[in-house]
Amino acid sequence: MSQSDPAHLDAVPNGTTRSTTVADRVHLVQGPSVNWIIVEGDLGPVLIDTGYPGDGAAVTATLGALGYAVEDVQAILLTHGHSDHIGNATFIAGLAECDILASRDEIPNVRREVLEQVGLADVQPHLERPGVATWVSHAVEAGGLEVVPPTSVTAIEDVPELRATLGVAVRPLPLPGHTRGHLGFLLVEHGVLVAGDALVTAHPTSPHDGPQLLPEMFHGDLQRARQSLTTLAGLPASIVLPGHGPAFFGSPAQAAAEALAFGSAF
Repeated sequence: MSQSDPAHLDAVPNGTTRSTTVADRVHLVQGPSVNWIIVEGDLGPVLIDTGYPGDGAAVTATLGALGYAVEDVQAILLTHGHSDHIGNATFIAGLAECDILASRDEIPNVRREVLEQVGLADVQPHLERPGVATWVSHAVEAGGLEVVPPTSVTAIEDVPELRATLGVAVRPLPLPGHTRGHLGFLLVEHGVLVAGDALVTAHPTSPHDGPQLLPEMFHGDLQRARQSLTTLAGLPASIVLPGHGPAFFGSPAQAAAEALAFGSAF
């Protein structure tokens, strides 16, 4: 039977992280409100998403716990260009002298040339809902309004030999809707799907535990986000790593079906 990691029963304490090895050399790190993933490839660590700017010390510490320095990072893969996912990309890439990879369609968001992200006008009608005001406060305190966007971003579609370049087999999967160029990443040799914010298993604004869509205010196009989940059937994976919440141990199709059945908290 599929299930989320039992750790979802206890929220990650504020200011701390929880690192879980979900497959051989694949580590899900749950920060105070957003996740990042460290994959130990043949050439060194590959980082998928980078947290809020305020998570920088935690990202460094989680790499250190695995025996790596920030300078060892071989590449940064971005699911999408929201501030809680790109917050340390510029800092880490500068130290590691590594590439930042995102989908071609998402690069304008990553560079902040466009801003497909929830704003105050979107949040204001929901401030009385449980968790929303707390989430807003944390997002601001964690530097969500102070992101230094990377200026050098490579379209992942333009990298011809990803396995050789990254030292790990990665298949990018377009999952648009949350943003125009949102990607998932299938870690082919590990049976793991990194889903980003295409679906989550928990969020400060939701009372629900388990696969779900983020509330509508977070999506650029909710209908398209729902359609993207229907493309996950048949993927050769048994673990799904969301952008928020614990790992889901089950197939991407199961996670997508549960998320579509529940929908979103509001």
